[in-house]
Amino acid sequence: MTFRRSFALALLLPLTAGAADLSTAFPQLAALTLKNEGVTVLYPRERADKAAPPAWLREYEEAGVYASAPLLLTLDGLPPLTLACDSGPSADPSCRLLRDAAKPEEAVFAAPGTQFAFLPDARIVVGGHSDTNYDERRVYQWKNDRFVELAQPLRHVGVNGALKQPVVLRRAPGANAAELGLTLAAGTRVTVLLNDTRRSDDDELNPDYLLLTPEGIVGWAHLPGNPDGTTAVDGLYYRGD
Repeated sequence: MTFRRSFALALLLPLTAGAADLSTAFPQLAALTLKNEGVTVLYPRERADKAAPPAWLREYEEAGVYASAPLLLTLDGLPPLTLACDSGPSADPSCRLLRDAAKPEEAVFAAPGTQFAFLPDARIVVGGHSDTNYDERRVYQWKNDRFVELAQPLRHVGVNGALKQPVVLRRAPGANAAELGLTLAAGTRVTVLLNDTRRSDDDELNPDYLLLTPEGIVGWAHLPGNPDGTTAVDGLYYRGD
């Protein structure tokens, strides 16, 4: 059987959608929930030890920010690294890895998020709907003495919702891209499949999304954010401050 490319994409993406909880993707990893920091950490138990709390944590507490350094992780080929996580000054959680636990400003990894999976082979997967329009999944790899993000031209979204206004489907990303020949009416249920991360607006958000209609039609839509953080799709919205 021969599949057209768009049909194959529409068929496969819902089946490969990332779960809301990273522990589903990495059941072999132990889980640590840092409730006050708003973070869940997944890690290889055999590569972890308890870390001694560094003195600078007290400065965070005095500033009203929850922070902890619960683990010392030893990933493939790397020296032991101290994991430190904090809630951020306005519920913007993040985690980082430190060569020297006493020097939090010299992190070899730092990223915002609510879920962090530290894999034994020195990869890090980060997820979370925080200061983003959806649960973004980012991957980091060790390169040149630090972790760097693996660039994704397209990022999975996986949001289902109804349109709050008519939306024009297009053949490619971009507000002025050629139209597909179909305008979806308000109230239409859609699945937001992908976000084009190669494009961004002034707020470093990416307004071009690949949509799947109930009929199985796939097309791009330009969905810039509104002043209140919402978009034309119910469930696709900026969560942050």
